[in-house]
Amino acid sequence: MSTHLHPPQHEGMNEHFDPTDPRIDIARHRVIDRVLRSRMFQFFLILPNQIIFWVVMATGVLGAALPTRNFASVITWYIWFCVVFLLMVGVGRGWCVMCPFGGLAEWVQRLSFWKRRPVSLSLGWKWPKQLARWGLLPSVWVFIALTWFEEYFNIAGPGAPAYTTYLVIFIIAFALLTFLLFERRTFCRYLCPLTALIGSVGATGGVAGFRTRDRNRCLTCPTKDCMRGSEAGYGCPWYEWPGSASSNLTCGLCAECYKNCPYDNIGLYVQPPLTSVVATVNRRVDVAWGILLLLGLVLFQQLNALPIYSTVDDWLNRVTQFPGYPNPIDYLIIIVAVALVVAGVIWALIKVFSPTPVSVALTPTAKAGKGLTAFAGLAYTVAPVMASDYLARQLPKFWNHALRIVPAISNPLGLGWNLFGTAHSSLYSVHLLSPSGVVNSQLIVVGIGTLASLYSALKVIGRDFDAKGGRLGLLYVVWAVGLAAIGGSMMVLYVFMNGAQ
Repeated sequence: MSTHLHPPQHEGMNEHFDPTDPRIDIARHRVIDRVLRSRMFQFFLILPNQIIFWVVMATGVLGAALPTRNFASVITWYIWFCVVFLLMVGVGRGWCVMCPFGGLAEWVQRLSFWKRRPVSLSLGWKWPKQLARWGLLPSVWVFIALTWFEEYFNIAGPGAPAYTTYLVIFIIAFALLTFLLFERRTFCRYLCPLTALIGSVGATGGVAGFRTRDRNRCLTCPTKDCMRGSEAGYGCPWYEWPGSASSNLTCGLCAECYKNCPYDNIGLYVQPPLTSVVATVNRRVDVAWGILLLLGLVLFQQLNALPIYSTVDDWLNRVTQFPGYPNPIDYLIIIVAVALVVAGVIWALIKVFSPTPVSVALTPTAKAGKGLTAFAGLAYTVAPVMASDYLARQLPKFWNHALRIVPAISNPLGLGWNLFGTAHSSLYSVHLLSPSGVVNSQLIVVGIGTLASLYSALKVIGRDFDAKGGRLGLLYVVWAVGLAAIGGSMMVLYVFMNGAQ
């Protein structure tokens, strides 16, 4: 098996990381320890989702033509997407450990469901260094592209159920091809359309991932089995060295490092929410730009629900002779404009207040000076409010239509079945919240996200920056106004949208 190691920087590591290390190791619990050491651990997390998504692919094509009664459309767009965002916000990469897309591709790559095999069905290419420098940004653009196709074909409307099937097949095929060409989980780390979103939104989550228990032991370890693999397990599929991790950004929670460590020096740690936002040692500029672009995307999805957007989009379609909504020009302009405006505000604050970053550094992904380090620090504080907006955006479909899964499971193929006696259930028309309740729930979620961003900014500016003459206090006040403006704009848009899906 080939290895793709990213050598850690050892100098000063104890002083650099100890203050930000989580303290609660749930792997110390005997039952959790036994589960994590089992080679079947991840298989049994993936299997239920694998079954569900194969049913989704079948019912999307063969099931009821009406999307609101089709199992594929109902479970994917009314339930799954909301649950995934809850996992992101609360856990981090909780979805990654049970993802059926990467799971299926990895089974094929390894020629095994769970056993450790010495051979693999893959060319084992390494991800090019030139592309690795862009970090998670390819994932951001893949997500933006897929979202445009989803909007254009109204897949999540939900539109024609077959389009949901085609989307799932595309993602599975994309993952499988990447796994067959590249080593380990290159797809999951760099190309999966959700990985940048999960990584940035997941910074709010309470699971820190697998970390070393004694960093000195990691520094002196002669084998690095956690990265290279051993008879007990595969080398980390995500190329993540537990000895240098300071956030949950790229820990896929697969437990391979836990099985491999010959010194029992790996734990599964939990942390207070927002820790990976405020206490990350190595901040990354690719993640910072990813946060801002993803913010632009979710704000586009709010703006496009307003009447003024359809007027502009229709005009642009006439000018460019583009056949339908959304026109890719205004779609990209809005996304990029939001990112550039927020980035411009951050750069202006850095120029005016000249904060000096302390106790933090940029990863090799973005080699730069203090200016980019400060930029990344402030951009990270946007993540909580951005995360809250993505979650709030899913709530109308969940509150209004989630119970439609009850009749849908009884007649998944639209053949008139009544497998569980619920095909004609009155729950089909039941809304969990009133229209005003839906809007209020969105306002509450975004309000919490805004407060979380304000708290994050206070911590980041106070812990990671230094400045003369009391400038830090004024920097926080000005940036807090900016964050409040972002959150306030989201809340105003939800009021005008009036619970639009």
